[in-house]
Amino acid sequence: MLRVENASITFNRNTVNERKALDNISIHLEKGDFVTVIGSNGAGKSTLLNAVCGTYDLDKGQILIDGIDVTRQREYKRAKHIGRLFQDPLRGTAPSMTIEENIGLAYSRGKKHFFSLGVSTADERLFREKLSELGLGLEDRLKTPVGLLSGGQRQALTLLMATIVTPSLLLLDEHTAALDPNTAEKVMEITDKIIKEHKITTLMITHNIKNALEYGNKTAVLSQGKLLLELHENERKDMSIEKLMKLYASSTTDTLTDKMIL
Repeated sequence: MLRVENASITFNRNTVNERKALDNISIHLEKGDFVTVIGSNGAGKSTLLNAVCGTYDLDKGQILIDGIDVTRQREYKRAKHIGRLFQDPLRGTAPSMTIEENIGLAYSRGKKHFFSLGVSTADERLFREKLSELGLGLEDRLKTPVGLLSGGQRQALTLLMATIVTPSLLLLDEHTAALDPNTAEKVMEITDKIIKEHKITTLMITHNIKNALEYGNKTAVLSQGKLLLELHENERKDMSIEKLMKLYASSTTDTLTDKMIL
């Protein structure tokens, strides 16, 4: 479903700050895969997601989504098929617009007609139903400006907006990192529920090794722009945080920090 083939990106080429962010990396996701990605700072995690969604161009390599070569396709064209959440809860929503207006914009994605500020009764019923599934009471606050919501509420809303029209691919860029532990756990539970219900192919970056091993069906470990390890379901069952950190340490000069196990 997603194929990244021999992808390389070098920043600040031919300068003293030259850095190879992706180094001939290949990663494949079958339809319905939920792959978690971990690695130290600078390992290439966010660069990989930015390359997949078209924010960064590859120096070499290829990216295919649903069998279509999107390597040179502009970001706005890929956005029709990709849902994405960022670390910052303030991104992905319009704070001055209401909850129902934000969802309405997302719901109109990919449709031929343009969204109008008037929401039909049928759409409002759907929005309430989807919001109630989040378990945060937002279904009773449709007219509330999104800027008044907490970080966790906004992140859960952004997740709903990214998936209310099921995307071909969902990209999660440390989407719980800015939340307190309890809220992060709640948002992860909601994330897992939505992904499983809709069988959404998902690539999730996380600094939390526990989450990386607990959620999804595969775990990819990056180091210095390369795919260091790839753990499948059977391998992950017997993998503890301690075992993974030792395996990582034996394979690279990078270091996994305590921040990753919090």
